[in-house]
Amino acid sequence: MTDDLARPGTPDDPSLPAAGEDDGGRDGNAGEGSPPRRRSRRRAVLLALGVLAVVVAVLLWIVQATGSGPDGPSSSVRSDLRRSAALLRGAPALHYTGTLKVKGRGAIRLDLVVSNPGDALGTLTMPGSPALDYVAIDGKSFLRGNTEAWRSLGMAEKSAVLAEHPALVTPGLFFSQDLAATLAPPALARMLLLEKVPDEKITVGDPVTVGDHTCTPVHGDGTTFCLGRKTAGGARFVDRVGFSGGSAVLDIQAMSREAVHRFSTAFRSRLPLTHQAVDHRIKVTTQILTDYDGKCAPTLCVFTARVTVTFLGPTAAAEASKAVQVNYAWSIDRDGVPARTGAQCSGAVLIKPGKSADLSCAATGPSVPAGGPTGGRYRGEIRTSDVALTEAEYQRLLRLAADDRDKIAALPALPPPG
Repeated sequence: MTDDLARPGTPDDPSLPAAGEDDGGRDGNAGEGSPPRRRSRRRAVLLALGVLAVVVAVLLWIVQATGSGPDGPSSSVRSDLRRSAALLRGAPALHYTGTLKVKGRGAIRLDLVVSNPGDALGTLTMPGSPALDYVAIDGKSFLRGNTEAWRSLGMAEKSAVLAEHPALVTPGLFFSQDLAATLAPPALARMLLLEKVPDEKITVGDPVTVGDHTCTPVHGDGTTFCLGRKTAGGARFVDRVGFSGGSAVLDIQAMSREAVHRFSTAFRSRLPLTHQAVDHRIKVTTQILTDYDGKCAPTLCVFTARVTVTFLGPTAAAEASKAVQVNYAWSIDRDGVPARTGAQCSGAVLIKPGKSADLSCAATGPSVPAGGPTGGRYRGEIRTSDVALTEAEYQRLLRLAADDRDKIAALPALPPPG
């Protein structure tokens, strides 16, 4: 029996037969019992589905191979970032080595340990110059170095003064941000999450070698984090961080419990250097007011100097109106022999920027024998220095350092590579 629906009549101008059909429209590959056109449509659908499956498989392979697709990173990359951030957030301390750019001076070598609360200890070195010691606590960073080291940083005018005292350095002098505050483990963990970066702007690069293994660079918002080997807990450690425009490229090392303990001990021994630190934004000038032309009564001479404080930073800064502690000490001699000076000849005074204070010192020269000279040639000099931290501020930092030491000791060391 013939199915007329499956066997239409031949039109006056017939089209070319489809592939796999004879001139009568039959499917040459079909069995005798199957309707030819229905099997042809089924084969076409199956063929299209097969091609689609191959395309999807290829796309999935590309996404898995590169870690990113048209809409940004795969979910595994975000998961790796979150796990790595959680790992760093609880790190007691991290050891950084690498280079960073100094404002107007090129690259500097950095070797720095930064603890979880943001205490830091290390060195900064310009090529061919002595190192400067670096200490940081409570968002404040201090540098100490000799004259040559300060000159290498472009501070030739103040190098002699800075060589005598550690210096409080604020963001904007050499670096755009405070180093310790930026590199403290919790702060680095927050950056690692790239929370404000859309998925499509996060990219994954080819693996690079760091030390004896490779890590995978993840780029976002101008910052690159290189995710390395998994730890025993399953999170990937961040082996390297690079900041915008190559301003810094720093390798990161986890620290053992023993290394963290050594850091805490060294930090306590170095913290006192902040006590006599000066502020690079403060300028102190002195002017001797009394002119004796070198002559005074043989056993008594009084010197007076005017001390003026100038703030060199932005006038809008809070420190621009904050009283500055100025330490001073007189040195007086008569005819080359040191004279005795009273308690008022050394000490500290608070002076607001733009203001002055007059400081006097009475000196008593050696006794004069009967019939001896009725006068003497006195020479007086006053040495002054601003102090970045008042005594109360310094004592607060000592208490904070003790609390930070306990906090660091309570944090477990990072797990080793898995």
